[in-house]
Amino acid sequence: MNSCHPPQDEMAGLIGIYAFQGFYGLLSVVVYTFNIRALRHHKNNLDKSFSLLYTCCAALSLTYFLDHFLIRRFVKLGFFCEIILENFGEPNYWMMPYKTIASYCPIAILVFHALIAAHRFSIVAAPMRGVQLWDRYRRLFVLVGFLIPLIFMWFMIPCKSYAELDSEGSGGLDIEYKKVFSISSSLAAAIAAVLFGVLTLCLTFGMLIALAKLSLRKLSQAEISLIVFEVFMTVFTLIYAFTQGILYYSIYIVKDMELKSTVIQFRTFAIDIFILPQAWTLLFLSTTVRRYTLRAFGKRLGVEFLSTEIEKSARMVSVAPATISLQKSTVLNYNFTLQNLF
Repeated sequence: MNSCHPPQDEMAGLIGIYAFQGFYGLLSVVVYTFNIRALRHHKNNLDKSFSLLYTCCAALSLTYFLDHFLIRRFVKLGFFCEIILENFGEPNYWMMPYKTIASYCPIAILVFHALIAAHRFSIVAAPMRGVQLWDRYRRLFVLVGFLIPLIFMWFMIPCKSYAELDSEGSGGLDIEYKKVFSISSSLAAAIAAVLFGVLTLCLTFGMLIALAKLSLRKLSQAEISLIVFEVFMTVFTLIYAFTQGILYYSIYIVKDMELKSTVIQFRTFAIDIFILPQAWTLLFLSTTVRRYTLRAFGKRLGVEFLSTEIEKSARMVSVAPATISLQKSTVLNYNFTLQNLF
């Protein structure tokens, strides 16, 4: 449909969906921000490797959501359509940052999800060596995590981008790029999604197998919370990987435009499911993060959620050395510095 604006009978529904996505998305942005601040505030008592990996992943998720929500979903509604077409209808470099971020961030998030899974697997499978490895090389792992996505999207960096009418959807605009190299960005994105989705799944299964060899009755609530966080992250990653794989399958293999349309409609929600829930799972599962968030909200609202005595008690616990039973347990003794983070 070559129209600047979606049909009038669909406009109200699209705006409603857009507003709903904006509400839970921006709320998740706030939660992510508090999570990052909480991890930085308690960085001397928490697992520095996990905190660094989570912070990088959260920053990428925030960037990707804001980029995708404020630009792609916005132009799909046709707002300022004529002005955008007039000024950016021809290939230019002004709109290329959007395409670069939209291509780089989801792959980078996939990589960091795999790194978080690898971090926990190594700590469970070989606690002492795992701790030493991540303590020594965590910054190198993070650097590699930021560089790996370039393998799957470097060919887009020198391209020019432009706005055009969406001829396959329900109207509105789409932002495309003019190829410099004859490489399919959709294929590269699908390969990356499936590769790192499967890798995250395998590492999670490896962690669960290692845990199964231990006495599960000896697991603390903190350890159980950590396992739940890992499982949820893996499920969200697989949802996105599956969606990307089906999208490429519908476009280039079976060339089923009806299936493609269905997948694209679900894809925006799959993206949100992929990048936003980690804000909430950490908030709900981590006592430290939740305590910090409640205290921060309380200061702004003039309400004291936690008493000074509880705060002092929590601080004493957070700096206390690991117990003998925890030292002997190979179950994530170091990860999150269990008693401190959860």
